[in-house]
Amino acid sequence: MNDTPLNISPEDLTGSNPRAASMRLKAKSLSQAYGQRRHDLRIGPQPKYVDPNRQHLNRILISPRPLPEIRRDVIALRKQAGAKRGMKSNAAVVTAGIITFGHEAQKLFLDLSLDQQDAAFRELAQAIADRLGTSLEALTVHCDESAIHAHLELRALNHAGVPLSKSTRPTVMGELQDLVFEVMSRHCHGIERGNRKYDRLAVGANYAAPVSKSFRKLHHDLPLEIEA
Repeated sequence: MNDTPLNISPEDLTGSNPRAASMRLKAKSLSQAYGQRRHDLRIGPQPKYVDPNRQHLNRILISPRPLPEIRRDVIALRKQAGAKRGMKSNAAVVTAGIITFGHEAQKLFLDLSLDQQDAAFRELAQAIADRLGTSLEALTVHCDESAIHAHLELRALNHAGVPLSKSTRPTVMGELQDLVFEVMSRHCHGIERGNRKYDRLAVGANYAAPVSKSFRKLHHDLPLEIEA
């Protein structure tokens, strides 16, 4: 697990679909979840790519439940699932998720009213939680960075007590990307399904590009975009 908040990343220019919406998930321990929430809710100092003059545009669609409550639920689910050992301090309590757009998809989505945007985010976040068999704990929309995106938070275990890290294998993640397309395309005409990672590799994308990016590359150059 990584202490860096899950956040937007620039498009990979080799084979990505600029008209697509996509989502990513990352498990977070209790301490990491607090850090993610400070980022999501803009509590305390924020990175330079956050524009303080636009923070009032952010929207909290589902207020987060207290993390100690979620942790108690996780412990109870582990016990019901037959866990013999106590929960480790670095065990995942929540799974952070992010919904993002290619630059053309973003233009289409921004043409929607705020109510229409929020309805799309709400439906998709709940659909992701339902598909993974877990609870949706928080949902926030950010409009103070270089691109609109939504942060969602899921309980880290499904209803059967299985960690989402075990139930979100590549096949399931592919199904979740299909779900992103299905939901978002209903709300916003013109949004397409993102190119699959292995399809991108087949047409010459560098392996590291679709798999991981350095933290320095995780954000667009917001000041330049504001100036433009």
